[in-house]
Amino acid sequence: MKKLIFIVAALILLAVAGVTAWQVYVPIHEDNVSVNAYEDLRQFVQVPAPEPTIQPDTSSSLELTTSPSSEPEPAPSPAPQVDFESLRAVNPETVSWLTIDGTNIDYPVAQHSDNDYYLHHLFTGEWNSSGCLFMDCNNQAEFSDSHTIIYGHHMDNGTMFQNLMGYKNKSFYDEHPTAHLFTPDGTYTVEFFTGYVTSVDGDAWKLDFATDAEFEDWIVNAKAKSLFESPVTPIIADRIVTLSTCSYEFYNARFVLLGKLTLEVSS
Repeated sequence: MKKLIFIVAALILLAVAGVTAWQVYVPIHEDNVSVNAYEDLRQFVQVPAPEPTIQPDTSSSLELTTSPSSEPEPAPSPAPQVDFESLRAVNPETVSWLTIDGTNIDYPVAQHSDNDYYLHHLFTGEWNSSGCLFMDCNNQAEFSDSHTIIYGHHMDNGTMFQNLMGYKNKSFYDEHPTAHLFTPDGTYTVEFFTGYVTSVDGDAWKLDFATDAEFEDWIVNAKAKSLFESPVTPIIADRIVTLSTCSYEFYNARFVLLGKLTLEVSS
């Protein structure tokens, strides 16, 4: 009898150890799969090589009439180019690509018919708790609304929208005041003007505004809640994008980072 009890106890311990090992393995495995999947997608974002700088010919014996300080300014770095045709071959629900220079945020954005699917699916459609950055299902995919929301998980491994936590400090905002939003119709600079912690019951996710005055009040109130100071002050004609992720100050807390969209003009 004692031998039987020992065997049963041993089997129970083995089962518990197996379950524990599985619970440790699954998140690590999912993290690795997610990181590799999004790294593979970055092949569709190409940064063109800068054009070579032409140096002036100084071999002539004639004296130069220009002063040494009048050298031409260096040309701006070429903007990345996103292959949306290839991205949509992977996922027809592609709407944009979001990049915040100097952070880990460099991902495609998709939009499903609900706001649940991409909480648990990668951009490629594979089930994964890392999910995918996704636009609110009630927004227009062309970013034509006055207010558009993009959601993303706060992952412990520093991926997805975890880096948004840095905007709780002004020094981080000063180093990363803008983002780039690439769409099939053009590229936008996102000029951040406020970031704050709020409840899921707050008005950060309001999409419909009855009047211009209501929209203006919403912008003013959002800016007043900011954890950093920004010189950017949107007007009612601007389009606003909100980046939203989980925060942990209290139950169901969220951190939202708002910016105004400015269309970049191609040179």
